[in-house]
Amino acid sequence: MVEKDKLSYKILLVEDDFVNGKIVKTLLEKAAYQVEWVKNGKEALDVLIPNSTAYSLVLMDIQMPIINGYEVSINLREIGVNIPIICMTANAYCDEKTKSKEAGMNDYISKPVTKTALFEIIEKYL
Repeated sequence: MVEKDKLSYKILLVEDDFVNGKIVKTLLEKAAYQVEWVKNGKEALDVLIPNSTAYSLVLMDIQMPIINGYEVSINLREIGVNIPIICMTANAYCDEKTKSKEAGMNDYISKPVTKTALFEIIEKYL
């Protein structure tokens, strides 16, 4: 992929933790992706419901205030939003992958997110 092509991809980062959000946003922007960062599930729904086609991919934290990542994903899938949603969670339980799939998420990445894992999963879906 040519670097300038990445500018045509807009990623929504849904992460309530400032440090995690800042790290992921910085990594993505340095790689020339457009990134919008929201801090909870309600903000994610407020952005995605009217504008889902503006985004190429969603990186979704699970444990967030107001509305968790599973609920956001379920809501989006119920109204026909089909963009790739990648679950990001620090929970190392084996059922997290199953729960994320059941909620309509496309894939799973564990925290702390490594640069290599992050870009591998993004390139898989973009």
